[in-house]
Amino acid sequence: MKQLGEKMKQLKRYSFHFQSELHPEVIRWRYTDEADHAANYHKTFKPKVSDLIILTKLPKQLSRDIRRELLADILREN
Repeated sequence: MKQLGEKMKQLKRYSFHFQSELHPEVIRWRYTDEADHAANYHKTFKPKVSDLIILTKLPKQLSRDIRRELLADILREN
């Protein structure tokens, strides 16, 4: 029961979904805590690759490639 209380105290993070051209399944991702704060409070925020965390379990190189693809997609929308 103690562990459940500790889990509830942790920060709740929002995750997002992205359809990559490099992987057939939908990719789950989120911003780092610092980037999440900046994205919510600064209108001129532009993310970097290091601001993106891939939550879907993938091989390292594929995860890196998808982070770059995701960043390009985010910046293209802005």
